[in-house]
Amino acid sequence: WGKTWWLAASVVYSAAMIALIGLFPNYWSLLVLFGLGGIGSSLLHPLGSVASTRSAGSQPGLAVSVYSTGGSLGFSLGPLVAMPLVHRFGFKGLTYLFPFSILFGLSFLMVRDDLPAQVSTPKRCHQELQNTNTKGAWWALILLNIISWLRAWAQTVFTAYYSYHFIHSGYEVTIAAPIISTFLLAGTVGTFAGGLLVDRLGRRMVITGSLVLGVVGLWLSLTPPGLLAWIGIALMGAALHAMVPVSIVIAQELVPHRAGMAAGLMMGFSYGLGGLCTPITGRIADTYGIGLALNSTYLLLAVAILLCFFLPLNTMAPEKVNEENMSRS
Repeated sequence: WGKTWWLAASVVYSAAMIALIGLFPNYWSLLVLFGLGGIGSSLLHPLGSVASTRSAGSQPGLAVSVYSTGGSLGFSLGPLVAMPLVHRFGFKGLTYLFPFSILFGLSFLMVRDDLPAQVSTPKRCHQELQNTNTKGAWWALILLNIISWLRAWAQTVFTAYYSYHFIHSGYEVTIAAPIISTFLLAGTVGTFAGGLLVDRLGRRMVITGSLVLGVVGLWLSLTPPGLLAWIGIALMGAALHAMVPVSIVIAQELVPHRAGMAAGLMMGFSYGLGGLCTPITGRIADTYGIGLALNSTYLLLAVAILLCFFLPLNTMAPEKVNEENMSRS
């Protein structure tokens, strides 16, 4: 509906739900507040990505990567902020974070009038989209969502079950914290790198290349715990997150008249499907062991890589597309 002030309101609303968790920390209130808080998060993410592309100029990939990198960094560092507050003041300490949402809301309202009225898509982005008709664009969007779903499934499997690979090798349960932190912090770097490279190398190369690197990272991570495994954890985190800003940009270019919904599909729907499918891998782990469950991730990434070749995108980088078009003219 084009109401840019909703972005500011969604942040304040989500922070209010967190503050209420600090005031009513019992089980049933947590369920209700988590559910209500999820509505704010669902509204925030597509709105933020649309605002990013509107302010992007000729580098939408870079703009969305900056936005996604902020989210990844906040997701990684948020517990480091919350835990000291809860340790010092109890759950009521979470209420001390609420004023920061007000500051953000006021700051965004001050600059929102500078955003263009609608998404500005550079000409060179259109040159990478072979199917510009509505029917073809929607089919491409569905295919892209399937790829994002498989990537999200692999990511949630890793965060949910990978720590057992180390624990079964004799490590303490506390090893899970540095594993997840390494994965997420590397993901922050990968998110920024993916958006930075997409405007230079092209969409297909970044998406397919990130998934291939994810397979390499998975293989390294499943070696006996040691240096190679830690390198694999970081590589897999960076690779799986690198695709996120790229998929958002492609989705919004495919259906620019439904940019918010396209971003919601990439940032919410595919993640939700990935999370819902994670218990399937858990069932495999319970029945056949954690080793086979983790190795099943190879199949998810392999299918995602195969589907990438059916996306209606040119394989050349944007600069080379422009050079070829100029030479033909």
